[in-house]
Amino acid sequence: MLKHLKWILLVPVIVLGAMWVFIFVQKPKTSVPGLAPIAPIPHFEFQNQAGKPFSDQNLLGKVTLVNFIFTHCPTVCPLLTEKMKNISQAMTQPEVQFVSITVDPENDSPEQLQKYAERFGADLSRWNFLTGPLEEISKTIISGFKISLIRDKKKNKKAAPEDLFDITHGEHFVLVDAKGMIRGYQMIQNEEDQALLITKLQQLLTEKND
Repeated sequence: MLKHLKWILLVPVIVLGAMWVFIFVQKPKTSVPGLAPIAPIPHFEFQNQAGKPFSDQNLLGKVTLVNFIFTHCPTVCPLLTEKMKNISQAMTQPEVQFVSITVDPENDSPEQLQKYAERFGADLSRWNFLTGPLEEISKTIISGFKISLIRDKKKNKKAAPEDLFDITHGEHFVLVDAKGMIRGYQMIQNEEDQALLITKLQQLLTEKND
């Protein structure tokens, strides 16, 4: 009777111990909290600021932060580029790279992007500025990265070619893991947002190196 009583008392202890090991000791290797895979990156083939080919394959094997700008934008784009620069200076690991895709490829040639990058002191060894055919750029941004992009023709027909359209685009930064999966979207409106984004990049980097 006592033997049976001992086993009855021991079984819950053994079960609870096994649950503790499973929950607190075993580490998940495939997911990062708050950064669940959303969708694969779209296929694209563009040019960077040096006129060299740059495709979705260049995103594989590294953690990538992507944003969207155009060089003659007088308002939000310089701020977005400055924020990207700040993050690139905080994340200096070679396994992390940065990509800015123009939303106005008809005016943003590789040469124009090169000048823009130099203006902001971008580290072009880890930061690429991309351009390509308008249709492909639009498809990649809207359908692929799921970022809004609107081009409205202005009524002023005397405007300079680069000012013929009002361009509105999403301000979110896109986090991409080393396997080419979109893992998150984030806007940066203050220092706390920037710190959180850096933390997410570090999490993805840790996941890559595990």
